[in-house]
Amino acid sequence: MNGYMGSILRVNLTQRKYTVEQVDQAWLQSYLGGRGLATKIYSDEVDSSIDPLSEENKIVFATGPLVGTGCISAASCYVVSKSTLTGGIGCAKTRGHFGAELKFAGYDALIIEGTADSPGVLSRMDGKVLFKPALHLWGRNTIDSERIFKAEMKDDWGARETYMACIGPAGEQQLPIATLISDGFLSVGGGGIGAIMGAKNLKGIAVKGEQSVQVADGNRLMQAVTTMINKLNGAAITSELMPQWGTAFLVQLCKQKGMLPQSNFQSASVEKIKNLGTDAIASAFALRSRGCFACSIACLKKTDLKHPIFQGKGVAPTYMAIGSLGTNLGVVDLEAVGRANMLCAEMGLDPIATGGLFATAMELVERGVLSSEDIKLDLKFGAADVLVKGMELVSTKKGFAKRLGVGGKVLAENSGSPELFMGVKGAPLASFDPRAIQGLGLHFATCNQGPHHAYGYTFIDELLSVHNSMDPWDTEGKPELVREYQDMTAVMDSLGFCNWLLLGLKFSNLVPMTNAVLGTQYKAPDLMEIGERAWNLERLFNSKAGFTGEDDRLPDRFTKEPIGDGPAEGQVSRVPEMLPKYYELRGWSEEGTVRPETLERLGLQELA
Repeated sequence: MNGYMGSILRVNLTQRKYTVEQVDQAWLQSYLGGRGLATKIYSDEVDSSIDPLSEENKIVFATGPLVGTGCISAASCYVVSKSTLTGGIGCAKTRGHFGAELKFAGYDALIIEGTADSPGVLSRMDGKVLFKPALHLWGRNTIDSERIFKAEMKDDWGARETYMACIGPAGEQQLPIATLISDGFLSVGGGGIGAIMGAKNLKGIAVKGEQSVQVADGNRLMQAVTTMINKLNGAAITSELMPQWGTAFLVQLCKQKGMLPQSNFQSASVEKIKNLGTDAIASAFALRSRGCFACSIACLKKTDLKHPIFQGKGVAPTYMAIGSLGTNLGVVDLEAVGRANMLCAEMGLDPIATGGLFATAMELVERGVLSSEDIKLDLKFGAADVLVKGMELVSTKKGFAKRLGVGGKVLAENSGSPELFMGVKGAPLASFDPRAIQGLGLHFATCNQGPHHAYGYTFIDELLSVHNSMDPWDTEGKPELVREYQDMTAVMDSLGFCNWLLLGLKFSNLVPMTNAVLGTQYKAPDLMEIGERAWNLERLFNSKAGFTGEDDRLPDRFTKEPIGDGPAEGQVSRVPEMLPKYYELRGWSEEGTVRPETLERLGLQELA
């Protein structure tokens, strides 16, 4: 099968048994693979009302057909389950080599069901599927867990070829803000996947493959890949900024447009930006680049941190880390942000969800709703050392930090101030102030997984003007832009492409690689319709889980309180006036439900 291995590995942790099943060809035609395939499998097999941490819940890992073929930046594996934050569909995007290795092991997807009676690691190597005891790894951070697991293999070469996705103490404690770590790097948009693995006593998954992926036309693929590499090398963002800084180059740009949040989105003026920009990063960290499988951009950064207080070794801060764990917490100590980001990777904490939790807690303390005595932590905006200490306590549920581990939304509700949680559908906002970037604000309000930029990169045009120059403060054309990027991201996730390719390539540039691998004659609109189908399938799952159009809204702070300072002073989010047009473009009713004719056009009528 061109681009596919043709098999799904189904593992029952309760019975410690596994089966290998064939992939339904109709599913591949309708959803391709990756995120689309994982969502199809999950929504077919799991009731939308299920408790995410129950034994009946499942986790689906899936790679796209282009992963492992040598297609530029096609490396991701997508992990779908029910989000512990939103109660709707959740999807984590893993980076590095894990996705390609799962493919080389012979599988397009992996289904995890049941619950193990004791901690373990699911191992697939040398053609064998094994359940290895991991009680000695339980309680250890992700870095140590992977190191110990590989050392026990007693085969240095085999260990080098083995790739692992695992959880840290936060996942073991089933915190809703826990995520998955792959290749030492944080997964993107986890939605509590780490907690679900913890509830199943699944410490990690280790994979070493020995197969190869067949493509339809190798020569044509090589030509297409070479052409795309040349295009990426000719684009400033993908040839200079991303390889040198990763996403941290966005900090200064977002500051200039007034969309870099401060103190739980109370302000957008970060006076000490020089302490957080690329110049500061260059002086604070010795950056080392890492690329995912078959990627020439190498935007992942590792570093050593030798600050007297905040020492560590691991991942360097991204834009999301600097925004969520830095400015939005009033922290402008870059070394502290770096250590907090490393802690997220070690403990298995999602940086955005963790930042949202502490931002909520800090404002609750600032307003006198909570006191430092209540939580036994002197939490306040700008308290970098307390932040790091609090993260360590929260991830292990030690002391009074148990009260914080529930996540920002529940903490605010339990404190009687739900309006102080800056999130949508239960998940906190990624660190872009939606009052200063209207399209992204509409995406945040309508995103199936919660307000995460990784499912609709409108800032590529609104902020960076890569393909179209659009004023971020204007609303014209934004519903169209949001729908386009949401569908585009969904199909790229289904193929296995990294979305950062869009910083140097047009979506149409990806079509020749796709056809060369699959032996198809797809055109860009054909693929976009597959992305639309996946997006609507997610919407249907959320509808069955109880979400309505009433949930497509931002907190009142963004729609009723203008930004009070900085370049975007006076701006408010105008999501309410853009939403009707967005629904119309989607083929949804005025209440936000998918219309029957849209379901029929996309072949989803049987799922309604």
